[in-house]
Amino acid sequence: MTTMKLRNRWLGPLALLGFVLGSVPAAQAVPAFSRKNDLACSQCHSAWPLLNKFGRTFKENGYRLDREPPAAGTSENPDLTIDERLSLAKALPMSMRFQGRPYAKRNVDERFNMQVIHEFELQITDSAPKNFSYYTNFEAADDGGWAVEGVDLAAGWHPKEAANFVGGYSRMGFADGYNTFASRRLTQDRPSPNSAGFQSGYRFRDQTPFVTFYGRVKGLYYSATVGTGQGDPTGADKKDYLLRAAYDIPFGLSVGAFALIGQRELAATATAPLRTQDYTRQGVDMQFDSKGFTANAVWFRAKEDAAATLVSQENDAWYVQGLYVIPTKIPIVPTVRFESVESASGQASTEAVAVALLAYVRSNINVSLDYLQQTKVPPGGTKGDRFSVLFMLGF
Repeated sequence: MTTMKLRNRWLGPLALLGFVLGSVPAAQAVPAFSRKNDLACSQCHSAWPLLNKFGRTFKENGYRLDREPPAAGTSENPDLTIDERLSLAKALPMSMRFQGRPYAKRNVDERFNMQVIHEFELQITDSAPKNFSYYTNFEAADDGGWAVEGVDLAAGWHPKEAANFVGGYSRMGFADGYNTFASRRLTQDRPSPNSAGFQSGYRFRDQTPFVTFYGRVKGLYYSATVGTGQGDPTGADKKDYLLRAAYDIPFGLSVGAFALIGQRELAATATAPLRTQDYTRQGVDMQFDSKGFTANAVWFRAKEDAAATLVSQENDAWYVQGLYVIPTKIPIVPTVRFESVESASGQASTEAVAVALLAYVRSNINVSLDYLQQTKVPPGGTKGDRFSVLFMLGF
């Protein structure tokens, strides 16, 4: 690529980013939790929307600052008491998130894509009396036409720090406040290991009916989850089981491990009866969050048994991501991620590096330059890259 072509490719996006940075209004709108609890976004987020230790505790408490909530109607709790059996929030705990891609260009495309608003998310989530909580999230995206992309619904009961229950329709790792497998992300794409289905189709990001028991004893977090097949909202499919543990070590370091055991049914054919395929996911992860620096890393092995015409496979997947919040007047957050997903029992793999530079013009508004480059693809494939200008607003 010539110098002139490089200049033309970057000049438009950089000019657009400068326009966005210079034209964002001085609004101080914040999401529902910040409004209700009078907290800055940085109290719960190392770099919004990623959770820090305070944010994990808030989530584990059932979206409360303390395990024992103050009486309704007091200055510490703005809920309205109707009678001794009914207490309601005075304001609807609603938040909205908009994400736009005003510029996105891949090396295989002659023209760039312009999606000023690409994603919209509506969330109504709060604590409730008697140690209950609820979570609702509706997401729509424009991927060739606006459509609802996901609906998450969950309710929880949080009687003690060591014993909590939550269930509904979402990811099996819904209760987990660590960032390893969360849907929260700073780059345009989720880490590819979280989206890898291998041949069984099971992905950590997919939704399923689930029930989770979780708790914490000092620095040890633990959970056990039962869910059903992906894409089976009625819960009639074979069940999946996920065990998870993580320990918070001093100085901002957390280490964890997880194991998933699942099954799926393969439809009967003219030559084969109904079959069942077993699959597992076993791995370890790490999170570090201190003094503006945040890092996440995960490695897991996906094993899938032979079934019908499918052969037994074992494939590894991993990613390492790091970011640093530069504490300027407009905080700047450089982010980098390396990722790899194997296929064909390790005989092939797809590897990539993702780099992003985010600017938080407000705590709840960021704009970013985002670049992803595939560094390795299976034989016969073509390496791709993509450069984007993004923005995200939360209210």
